[in-house]
Amino acid sequence: MVNLFQYKTKTYSPMKFFIIFTLFLLSNTLMGQNFHTEFEYDNGINKGITIQNSYPKGGQRFTTTNGKEFVYVTFWTCITNKSSSNLALEVDFSANSFVIPSEPNINFNLFIPNSEMNLEKEKLPNYGLDIISFLDENINKPSKLKTVIEPNSSYLLYSVVISDEGVNGTIRAGFELQQDELIYKLNNYEINCGKIVIKN
Repeated sequence: MVNLFQYKTKTYSPMKFFIIFTLFLLSNTLMGQNFHTEFEYDNGINKGITIQNSYPKGGQRFTTTNGKEFVYVTFWTCITNKSSSNLALEVDFSANSFVIPSEPNINFNLFIPNSEMNLEKEKLPNYGLDIISFLDENINKPSKLKTVIEPNSSYLLYSVVISDEGVNGTIRAGFELQQDELIYKLNNYEINCGKIVIKN
């Protein structure tokens, strides 16, 4: 009798199995990443600094006490210090509004809350930031942050973007370094906003 259903057992060499297993781990790691951009710096000035920027949350409207409406989004950034020295972080956002080339008819403002974010708040609305209370108190004020990040530790900070109209499409924002100058990018528009200095 002829067996019409013959099954072949497929075997893998140890090297092929290792490659498949490595790709499996890599894909799961990438799927678990909840940040939008990551920058690892290994040059002389910024060696040992890593910056991760999140996706936005929010998109709701906020009304000031005088009846003016804004749309807000919240981001978080994680700055990790892998060096053996302290990092002095300074962020300074002006109270002045600005426009960006991709949205020339919309006015934007940036804010940097002083409350520290942690990853346990990642699934919460606005990443756990009480944004209405924050905007009520700071809507027309500049915002600043100064802190020290110790060796082999991280600091997670919030940033808030508001606009006087909704944006067509997506908003992407986050911090990057150019030498020791800290840059905030809003849909690829660069704003000089502070610095990170290694304290020897």
